[in-house]
Amino acid sequence: MERIGWLAMASVLASLLAGGAARAATPDGRALYVENCERCHGVTGRGDGPDAPLFASPPRDLQRGFLDRYPTEDLVRRIRSGVPLELALDLEQLRSRAREVEAIAAYLERLPAIDWRHVEEGQAVYVDRCELCHGRTGTPELTLPPGARAPRDLSDPAFQASVDEEELAALVRHGRAGMPAIGPPIAADELRSLAAFVRLLSPGYALYERYCAACHGDDGRGAGSLVEEGERPTVVFDRAYFRRRDPEQVRTAVWHMLATKRPAMPHFRRVLTPAEVRAIVAYLKRAP
Repeated sequence: MERIGWLAMASVLASLLAGGAARAATPDGRALYVENCERCHGVTGRGDGPDAPLFASPPRDLQRGFLDRYPTEDLVRRIRSGVPLELALDLEQLRSRAREVEAIAAYLERLPAIDWRHVEEGQAVYVDRCELCHGRTGTPELTLPPGARAPRDLSDPAFQASVDEEELAALVRHGRAGMPAIGPPIAADELRSLAAFVRLLSPGYALYERYCAACHGDDGRGAGSLVEEGERPTVVFDRAYFRRRDPEQVRTAVWHMLATKRPAMPHFRRVLTPAEVRAIVAYLKRAP
């Protein structure tokens, strides 16, 4: 049964790779939607994404007349350049996730020591070789056929603690317990970079990417994808930041951010082109 599962996954992989060739010429609306919108609005735009419970009022159900109410070009303008929508948080829901504060704070404290050139090289290998099965942050996101064995959650602290660098390299080269070896072979320097990136994968990494990276950047230095020129955050997560604060102050700052900041639906003028937004709208209009 395990073999059948991997064959089914190989079929999924083949279809996704085939679609990748078309993306260069025509934006893939579904892929763009998943990357930028799905966590709040859900798989088909019905407001039931995994982050929806964080809000006192759920994200808009885009399938209940909203998409037909406006011409496509109006939707493009609203998504790229409209006034951000303030969203009220459900504070009780946030308090129930207090463990997230600890995970984010622990990850922040790692940022100053990271060799980002090394990690970015490894991330490129991961996106090319591993992300399809293991997900963007190490947590598998594939919808698997019946009987298929789920890929390992690389962000699981228990897994991270169970393998050293040699074992991690062996997993990539040779596979184990249902995970196929990655081919073609990866060069030794790329393998070291890949291991460095995989070592970042953790609950804190996933939460930082969700809440912080768009403004603070992957490296914590304030060059996120949604930051306009001249509007970088004043906080830089460097060694000096942590020298000036004890661990409790860091956790208090993270808690303050989660509990009191009012998130906004982002607008994507600097992230998505008009053609890419049109592709997202077209995908939503086709979704069941």
